[in-house]
Amino acid sequence: MGSGLRCHGGMFLLQLALAVLCCGGGSQEDEEKVRAALAALHANGEADPPSNRRKRPRGLENLHRQLEHLEAEASQDPAADENDTCDDDRNGSMNGTGPLARMFRKKYQEEEKRHSRKKPSGEKRRLYIAEKMQVDTAVVRGTTVPLVPAAWPGNTKQVAFLFLTEDGLDFEELWDKFFGEASASGAYSIYVHRAHSRQKSSFRFAERFSGYGWAPWSSATLPLSRWGAVELPQVETRWCALFGAEVSLLARALQDPHNQQFVFVSHNSIPLKSFDYVYQQLIKVSPSTSKFCFAEPAIAKQATQETIRNEFLRSCVFRDFWRAYNPRTLKHHQWVVLARHHAEIVVRRAEKALEIWHKSWLKAAPDLLHMAEGCSDESAPVDALLYDLEHKGRSTGNTWADLTRMGVEQQCLTYVHWRHCFTDTRLEYSENIAKDLDAVLKHGQLRMLTDREFNFFKSALKRELNGYPTFFQSITIEYLYKLVQEGFMFARKFTKGMQVKVGDGEFPLDVVLPELWDLVDDQNASQRVWTRLSTEGKPRAI
Repeated sequence: MGSGLRCHGGMFLLQLALAVLCCGGGSQEDEEKVRAALAALHANGEADPPSNRRKRPRGLENLHRQLEHLEAEASQDPAADENDTCDDDRNGSMNGTGPLARMFRKKYQEEEKRHSRKKPSGEKRRLYIAEKMQVDTAVVRGTTVPLVPAAWPGNTKQVAFLFLTEDGLDFEELWDKFFGEASASGAYSIYVHRAHSRQKSSFRFAERFSGYGWAPWSSATLPLSRWGAVELPQVETRWCALFGAEVSLLARALQDPHNQQFVFVSHNSIPLKSFDYVYQQLIKVSPSTSKFCFAEPAIAKQATQETIRNEFLRSCVFRDFWRAYNPRTLKHHQWVVLARHHAEIVVRRAEKALEIWHKSWLKAAPDLLHMAEGCSDESAPVDALLYDLEHKGRSTGNTWADLTRMGVEQQCLTYVHWRHCFTDTRLEYSENIAKDLDAVLKHGQLRMLTDREFNFFKSALKRELNGYPTFFQSITIEYLYKLVQEGFMFARKFTKGMQVKVGDGEFPLDVVLPELWDLVDDQNASQRVWTRLSTEGKPRAI
């Protein structure tokens, strides 16, 4: 299976599935399992099994009504100042006279009294911000846009894949099949930054030899070296300080004038489409545009209040707190796709972009005491583009109009599942609400909402809820099939060695997924691109 040969079946899904299976290798048992699963998908019209629908129990409905009551009371309170973002007593969900409000208020006041005897709050937050900014700024200051001659007309345009890894790739066998199926010679380039490489990084330059995947310096330790991967000299990174590494990767990839589209990929990402599909969409359909996946704005300015609201309403937790302080500081997912001229701007304006974003970062979600909300790589790239437009005197003053004029498309090409973000869509993937509430109670009866010193992002509760974002340890073929049929090109947060559930059996991801690439309806998938990784971004009917 996954031999790289393209098979031509009939018009129906089942016929095509059978044709693909006939072309592949693998055991007869593997083929029968996958064949049966695909036949079931065809017979059911790809409908969601009723058991996978997440129903809202009566208890959650009561919590929802209570939240609405609290919000109504807060909106009628003449003493409430919606512009006051730093007064802890004005956390909207702490107001009101209902039993839930009294419980929150009592717990919150107890924590305030206890912490009043400790050192001033916010010191950890200040140090956290300073450390991240220092790491990113030090790297971008030493990075410049390379001066290279233009590519010769008629030469093959390339997609540059920029891998941010800790040491290696979790699914290198799958990426081997992805690049191995490329129809065009010299249609891609690969750059890898290893934050924790076992070997000291050194500058390496490789040119593929006529597309045969051969490189004179091939190293068994460098991921994808057989496909001409270039290793970036190691630069300093930290958790939530990766913008510097991104800028370094861009600067290195810009040295090749054939690179036209620049795709950021993580170590635990997988390709959901074949290479030819990716190349067609990025190079032939939209070679001069960049693709950003923006977040919906937060309703509240306090992270605690926003968390309560999103939990009760089952709303997406990936929110933008920054634009409340600067409408031109927007939050987006890290894994953007940049056109060449935009990649040059990001490198050139990197330090200024960090300065602009830092001003909003300092203010956003002030109730987080251990850290700040979000990371530089989730805003600095778009900040650089918007600043460059302003610097040239070409801004309209309207953020979204400026983005459209400069060629930024709102497209989410890398799938990642954050808690509640796909509620009531065919991609909903959540645990039963009763299990979630049990986890919250087990870890301290809503401690995350009342204890200001509780570091949720380093807690066992975060890992158990598994939605910040979701780590996939296994997946059904039905859900994987849905992902492949959507407009996503890649997906991330997949656990190394994970298995695909096919009927009563389980099979490696690199065995099943390449077979699904062949079942993609290219035209339909290209029209099913999500504009947000949330319910709000669901593709509209054509």
